[in-house]
Amino acid sequence: MNWTPYEITIVLHHYTGRSPFPGQDAPLYAPTINKLCNLGILSILDLEVTELGKALIDQWLRTPLPIVKYVDPFVNSEGE
Repeated sequence: MNWTPYEITIVLHHYTGRSPFPGQDAPLYAPTINKLCNLGILSILDLEVTELGKALIDQWLRTPLPIVKYVDPFVNSEGE
């Protein structure tokens, strides 16, 4: 499943605190919360991150950073 930066921001916000989300008046906030609750990532009662949501965050944290590799298309693998 692909996660948008907005969804990730909302999940992490609700994981790290109980304060209201700064953009909760945005038109996309309510549908995003509904989606995350329907998926079981957030609790529908109090918008706390569920055990499934915590496992998702753990997965995000274990994802390695990509490695940048520059390749010269004019040089073959034997260096000729």
